[in-house]
Amino acid sequence: MPPAATTLFEDAIDIPLWLEADRLTPHAERSRRDRELGLKLESRDNLQRVRGWWRAVTPAERRAGARLDGIRVAITAIMALIGAALGVSVALAAFQYDGSQPVNVVRLIALLVVVPTLFLVVSLLLLPGRVVVLRGLQDLIAPLNPGALALAVFRRLARASPELGVAFDWRAGRSGTSRVAKWQLMRWSQVAAVGFNLAALVTAALLVTFTDLAFRWSTTLDADPEVVTRIVHAIAWPWHAFVPSAVPSAELIAESQFFRLDSSALASGRALAAWWPFTLLTIVTYGLLPRLVLLLVAGARLRAAERALLLDDARVTALVDRMGSPAVETAAAEHVESTAAPTADAAAYHEVKGRAHAVIWEGCVSAPAARAHARNRFGLELVAIVEAGGSRTLGADKQALDAIGSSESGTVVVFTPAWEPPLLELLDFLGELRRRVGLEHSIVVAPIADEARTVTGVEHETWARAVGRLRDPKLYVEAGV
Repeated sequence: MPPAATTLFEDAIDIPLWLEADRLTPHAERSRRDRELGLKLESRDNLQRVRGWWRAVTPAERRAGARLDGIRVAITAIMALIGAALGVSVALAAFQYDGSQPVNVVRLIALLVVVPTLFLVVSLLLLPGRVVVLRGLQDLIAPLNPGALALAVFRRLARASPELGVAFDWRAGRSGTSRVAKWQLMRWSQVAAVGFNLAALVTAALLVTFTDLAFRWSTTLDADPEVVTRIVHAIAWPWHAFVPSAVPSAELIAESQFFRLDSSALASGRALAAWWPFTLLTIVTYGLLPRLVLLLVAGARLRAAERALLLDDARVTALVDRMGSPAVETAAAEHVESTAAPTADAAAYHEVKGRAHAVIWEGCVSAPAARAHARNRFGLELVAIVEAGGSRTLGADKQALDAIGSSESGTVVVFTPAWEPPLLELLDFLGELRRRVGLEHSIVVAPIADEARTVTGVEHETWARAVGRLRDPKLYVEAGV
């Protein structure tokens, strides 16, 4: 039975978690499996290749991503219902008419257009992300966004999942989850806003159809009807050429001004129902349409953020590298456990097509042993090796960077002593190395154990955490176990 289809969000959650657990599988076995599956996939797009690989290897049981995606769908439905309920309530209040007091167009537009527009501005201020000049204002207005409340609920439920090691927070965290959180927040807020405006529009249309409404406008300010006419015509400009009947005339505006103490004006209230096309189109143009546009934008950007969340994960980068790795045949009949510094007389390989450069940090391994390790564990032929770190000067490290940066660099393997903690000096070196080789090439940090032992899980985790703080999706740790 083929596995059930999964969403991109599910895959962005589940694949990195599965790959983390899969790290215990010997590297040679992972490379063989992933390369064989990669050869069966026709697409050249990395996203399609990774998701195709996932469909081939994943078991059918429900995973953390499916649970969280179900929560996300439920929250989306709840936000739509909340928005619709508010839209109906506000529309009933705005169009309230009992025959004694006319519907005040000024109050109606304030409730159904001006207030929602203010919330739209709040949403737009969150779009640029954590810009320094806006950070304080964003923290102040974020609670006003209904999507922020939904995201807080989602984060609480996400933390309840033991499989998920990261909470989604648009203000902080890993860049991928941060982008997903921001656009999810925006999408939820727009779902609520679209529900609000649709419900308000439908309610207004039903009231106009099945009740006898009279419209007037009034304000305690000393409003000149000519000024009000210019304002109304400016509001109606987007549709004045298509629906001229929905543009109140100057005569209608002057006649429909309502004075609370002038009871004689109520007699002609029934004749002033001509305001209703203007009010409905105002809700559509300034309430519904901007929210629909922003909903589409948020949906598109959310999918792009989910794609980045998946592909910008270093574990997925390592998978893509393995799927494209060459076939490597070894003379050894069985897998040989990774030892400390591999010796130069390691088993010979008949075919090694991958080419890479290497950096030996602090003399943790000899050049011949590094070549053997690259063949044995990564299926890579080291075409050039440089040394850096340790007692070498900054000038010598710069020469090593120049040597790699001036060549047609492909993958770069950085051999480091596993027993030492990742020092700032090495992390700075990796950052500069990235600038030299460009963004398209992978950098593999390969911790090498001392004496005759394997790299421990603690050492691997220590290095993976340190390298992960650099937030470089094409920089990953591979101990080669």
